[in-house]
Formats: sequence, structure tokens, C-alpha cells
Amino acid sequence: MSARLALVLLAMLAFGGGVMPASAKLLALVVGNNAYQEVAPLQTAVNDAQAMRDALQRAGFTVTLVENGTKRQISRAMAAVEGAISPGDTVLFHYSGHGVEIEGQNWLLPVDVPTAREGESGLVKDESFNAADIIDRFRAKGARQVVAILDACRNNPFAQGGTRALPTTRGLARMEADGGVFIMFSAGTKQEALDRLSPADSEKTSVFVRSFLPLLGRQDLTLIDMAKETQEKVRTLARSAGREQIPAYYDGIVGRVTLTGELPAARVSAPPPPVTPDSNAAGTSQSENLFWQSIQNSSDPAMFQAYLDQVGTGTFTGTYKVLAQIKLAALQPKAAQQPAAKPAPSSPPPAEQATLSPQPTPGNAVADAAVTACDQAAADARDPDKPAAIAGARLSGDGASAAIAACSKAIAVPAAPRRVFYQLSLAYAQAGQDSLALAQLQKAASLGHGLALYELAGRYLAGRGVPKDAIKALSLYYKAIDGNYAPAVSRIAWMYANGLGASRDYRKAAAIYELGVKSKEPTAYSGLGLLYLRGQGVTKDVGKACDLFRQGAAAGDADAAGNLNAKCPPG
Repeated sequence: MSARLALVLLAMLAFGGGVMPASAKLLALVVGNNAYQEVAPLQTAVNDAQAMRDALQRAGFTVTLVENGTKRQISRAMAAVEGAISPGDTVLFHYSGHGVEIEGQNWLLPVDVPTAREGESGLVKDESFNAADIIDRFRAKGARQVVAILDACRNNPFAQGGTRALPTTRGLARMEADGGVFIMFSAGTKQEALDRLSPADSEKTSVFVRSFLPLLGRQDLTLIDMAKETQEKVRTLARSAGREQIPAYYDGIVGRVTLTGELPAARVSAPPPPVTPDSNAAGTSQSENLFWQSIQNSSDPAMFQAYLDQVGTGTFTGTYKVLAQIKLAALQPKAAQQPAAKPAPSSPPPAEQATLSPQPTPGNAVADAAVTACDQAAADARDPDKPAAIAGARLSGDGASAAIAACSKAIAVPAAPRRVFYQLSLAYAQAGQDSLALAQLQKAASLGHGLALYELAGRYLAGRGVPKDAIKALSLYYKAIDGNYAPAVSRIAWMYANGLGASRDYRKAAAIYELGVKSKEPTAYSGLGLLYLRGQGVTKDVGKACDLFRQGAAAGDADAAGNLNAKCPPG
């Protein structure tokens, strides 16, 4: 590689990495529609929009507000926001008003939408806004992150007595969130969102907005944290009125970012090192570095294509994308190479990431006592997050009830450490309450708890309580490495060796096992030894295999000890 090319690559990595440019802006379009001209009016949508504007401005957003907007007024506001977007900006779109699902798509209604009857769904589409199209328009302008908050899950505004109404359903249809997009509904699919809890409810904002707003300015909460907190608050309020409302969210953003794109300062253990191709580049996770280290010296083009595939799915941010493309082009047969095309501009990767440390235990005595009681009742000996002084509990049927009681108190502690959610999931599982166990496991995983991510991956691999999905499992195993759970390295290698979640690739499996062995991860020795024993991805070498089994057994791995006894001569 020439010195000039190396400098170009360094520049591309420095300016195309995950760090948000210093000039990146926070922009918001907020729409609230009450005064509908031909369909039923609403009560709180304009108040919701005004409250959102004020909160967003306090958080640093430049807000364009539309109250009771006609189609033309909303179109002009949307165009103004589009014109202000520069690559790397964050854009938030909040809509409060009527919305309907038609043929699986969600349409947001301006106040001048005409009354529609049976067979006139095309009229509604022509006079309304497709929610997915709005998001796509902002992304097309280069917005690095688009957050869409749709408080439009109300009843069918066209279902009026005495007419042949347009056949739409209650609530909105599920939406797909692609890379860089986070979508939140005020209610779940087919649920109706409440403006007020009862006629006597004096609050000026909807049940969703009054629950969401207090969380908006908190920099200790990621987008997923905000969604989960809002779900709990809304559900509690709705049930107090005898209704069921649980906001839904769809996450297409890689990494743990807040509304403003910044990492939660309380969870960052150290600033990232300078950006170079050989370092833990800003915006790059531990798992992406591990993957790249396992292939960077390979002569197999499939290795680099596999990396690019993971970038395409959003598992990796793409820090090494340019290097992978150059390696791939250099390794492909000359006859197969096409004239080099100018790379298409890509959206910047997600926000800067840094190594996350376990959440701190709260500082008051009551909170500390609650967390300690949960640790003593249900800590997992494998968990890197647990206090070193606690060996780990062996949960029994008798102990499960006590652990549930202790850990239920611990998760109620403000800023509770992520491990207590995992420990509560263990207790529920031991008590045979699998749905509750899964919910707490998912909560711990959403907070980046490595062992929870590892166990959740296993559920997706087996289809236990969740849809069977090996691709999802592989992605979760990578995230488990970021959560400081080292045995996930061996599971990733095992999945490549068995063609699960990706094409079977023994050489990649061997390279990843090698990284595990270099880091002295006990579970990696046996897997790598089996590949040497069979000559899969490496040159067959029984002596090397037995030596690896021996090292793994000495490190305490039961599989390595079993293979040593079964497959290698004594001595």
C-alpha cells in the first residue's frame, strides 16, 4: 500500500467514523392536530406538541412547531426541516393527532383531511402523510439518526355512525426501523392511546406524553431505556383506568445512544483512544475489533465479505469498511474484478461508543441493602458484574421466592445496576415463571449486561420463549462481548463452524477461537482443538489438538477435559 493511499485511508477513517461532528445539529419537527374540519376533533394533541417543543428546546433541539396543520402547512414545515439537515445531524419527528392504518401502512392526517367512505382509501392516502416516507425523507438528507415519536394510535376517525365508513383498524401497524432509525408509538399495535384517563382527568397532555416528557432531558437514559421507562409508566396509568396501553418501539440504531446521540456519561469508563486503523477506533465495539483482528491478515476474500455483510445488517458500525473493500478487491481473481466504481456516500455510523462499565450501585444505605440482598440471593457465579466478595448463589425451588422478593426490591432502586434485572430473571426461571423471566432477561440485555445478552442469544438459537432466529443469536453473542462476557467468543466461533446465523466457515471459526485462546478464555481451547483434530479450517494436527485440550482442561473447562480423556493418549 502506498504512503499516499495510507494517508487517504486514515483520513477517511477519521472523518467517516462514529464520532458525531462538532457541527452536527439537533433538529425537530413537532406537529399537534386537534381542530379537524371534517372528522372528530381531539383534546390534547396541541398541548402535547407545545409541551414537546418546550422540552426539546431545553434539550438543545431547534424545533419547528405546527399546530392544527393543514396538508400544505405540514408540507412546508417538513421542507424547511429537510433544508436545514446536514449529514450527521439528528432529527426528531413528533406527531400527535389522528393516524390510520391502511393496507399495512400508517397515514398521519392533517386537519383538512376530507371525510372518507368505503372504497375511498386512495383519497385518504392522497390527502395525508405516509409515516415511513417522512422518515425516509429525513434519512435521504443525510441525517445520522432519526427518532420518530407517533402519538397517533387513536380510534378510527372515519368510523362515524350512519355512514359506510372507511374500513381502517384501531391503532397503527408495526413499522420496520432500518439503520439509524428509532420509532416509538404511544400504544402497541392495534391498541388505542388514551388522551385522558377519565372525563375528570385535569392533565393537559395525553397519557403517553405526560409519561415520556420527564425522561426526555435525562442523559443517563438511552433511547431504549426511555422507551422501557415510558412503557412501564403508561401501562400503570392506563390500568388505573381499567385500560390496556403499552407503547411500542422499533429500534434500528446500533449502539447505546441517548436522544441527543451522546453516550450516557455515567456509564463511560474511559474516553476512546485516537482513531487509527490499528486501535479501538471511535465508534467501534469490542466485537467489531475482535472480528476485524480475526480476518485482517487473511488471504480469503470471503472473510472480508463476511465483515461487510455484518456492516450491512447493522451489527458493525463499519469503521474498517474501506480497508475491507480494498482487501476484498485485491484478493478477488483478476478476471472477476470490475472497473472500480466510486464508493457511494454512506450515512455516518452510529454514535461514538466507549467501553461500558457496570452501572454503579446507588449510594444510599437502603438502596445498597436492597441490591446486596438481591446479590446474595441470586448472583450468578459466571457474571463479571457481580461483586467479587459474593461467590454466587445456587438457586433452588425454595430459594426462588426469596430471591424474587429481594430482587424485585432491587430493580425498583433508582439507577439499579443492570445485574439485578438478570438476577431477577434467574429467580423467575427457577420458579417456573418463564414469561416473567424472559421480560427481565430482555431488560438486562437492553442495559448491555453481557451474561444476559449471552443467555438471550441462547434462547433465540433454541427458539425458547422467542422466535427461533440464529442470525439474531449471532448478533447478540457479539453484543455480549461488548458487555464483558468473554465466553461469547467461543459461541461465535462455534456458530461459524456449524453454519448457524451465517455461512459455515471453518477458517473464520478457527481465527476467532485463536483470539479466545490468546486471551486465555477457557472455553476456546476445546473448540479450536476439535478443528485441529478434524483438519477443519486448519491443517490437521492431532498433537496440537491434544495440547489445546490439555491447556483448556488445566484452565478448568469441562469440555476440554472430556475431549482430552476421549481423544488423546494418556501421558
